[in-house]
Amino acid sequence: MYQAAIVEDEAGVREMLATLLKKQFDQKETLVAFSCFANGKSFLSCFHEGYHYDMVFLDIEMPMTDGISVAKDIRKVNENIPIVFISGRETLVFDTFAVQPFRFIRKSHLDASLAELVESLVIRLRSDEEKRVFVSEPGTKDLYSFDLARLLYIEAQRKDCRFVNDGGEVVIRCTFGYAESIFSQHGFLKPHRSYLVNPSAVFCIGRNDMKLSNGANIPVSRDRLQETKKCFLKYTMEREGL
Repeated sequence: MYQAAIVEDEAGVREMLATLLKKQFDQKETLVAFSCFANGKSFLSCFHEGYHYDMVFLDIEMPMTDGISVAKDIRKVNENIPIVFISGRETLVFDTFAVQPFRFIRKSHLDASLAELVESLVIRLRSDEEKRVFVSEPGTKDLYSFDLARLLYIEAQRKDCRFVNDGGEVVIRCTFGYAESIFSQHGFLKPHRSYLVNPSAVFCIGRNDMKLSNGANIPVSRDRLQETKKCFLKYTMEREGL
């Protein structure tokens, strides 16, 4: 199931949009759960707490925090999430270009616009899904989605795991063994008993540690050094088609 956020200060428009979008996604046999927010501040609070959204529908003109400001904040963390702007003023479309929106639709043309919009979103989401890994937090059943191209490493922290990507980090209450069972299938290296590392993020491997593309240093255990180098070499050769 995909997660969508609707950020719209007008309650009537918010409810209508959720109803119309659900109908269109159902016709495409695509399950989507909608979270509705009356303002940008409440949405960003959830977004920065680590709640995952596969798409965001944003009103532009809202009190306190306007839609474009919200989108800029989103883009600091996630450059790829589809953002759909909704506005009653067509002239505002030019103001949205800086944040690379997926679409701009007018409130007066919702019925006519949503079928094509949803069809395009479904294609995009299914394409992105091939590059994502989902982690369910055992206790809460909260579902987290990670872009494999952006996830750098995972660190064990007692009863939690810290997931670090190029835009931030999130701590999930799960065992390291659970994380390893998921990410080892995607070629993640295990240079140390407390770390899983995305091989695409590795810059160099030394005798005692490895340096990542973001400058982070990850310890490498002496008994895992050769195996880590072997796995990294295999990954590099497969990537280059050798």
